[in-house]
Amino acid sequence: MDDAARDQDDALSVVRELRTFVNSVERYMAEMSHLHTMHRTDLTALSLIMEGKASSPKELSDVLALSPPATSAMLTRLEQAGHIERSQLPLDRRAVHIEMTESARSVGVSMFGVLARHMHPVLEAADPADLRTFAALLEQLHRCHRCRQGRGVRRVTGMASQDGCRARPRTPRVT
Repeated sequence: MDDAARDQDDALSVVRELRTFVNSVERYMAEMSHLHTMHRTDLTALSLIMEGKASSPKELSDVLALSPPATSAMLTRLEQAGHIERSQLPLDRRAVHIEMTESARSVGVSMFGVLARHMHPVLEAADPADLRTFAALLEQLHRCHRCRQGRGVRRVTGMASQDGCRARPRTPRVT
């Protein structure tokens, strides 16, 4: 097998493993969603709020690609369940700020703590240089995915190739 064919096989193997991993995490999230009687989108919203990636209804609406009425309904569900608090900003009373409650943090720990405990031994045993390389690759794939979705970056067609979606030059294969 020549280098080009081996590279293509390696890339396809990574795509297959990523797909398998994503599907596994999606099944886990569906189970957790059912267990905690929360919509999957609600869980994603809480994650975004917790990570500081969204602190207003508008930001959540944009990131989740929800209409304003759907975002409002989701926030009402989360507020009624005691997972978020909405408040007006003192300088602009029209603006709404969203914060997680301790209840939501507890749900997050119960859900993601289990996942983290299962992954921790594998990650702990991995070589730190490999983890940095893997983290960089995942970040680049995530940036490419965001670019394809057109969120925060100009929408591109075909294979991602612009605005942060350009593949970094490859390091030559050492054999």
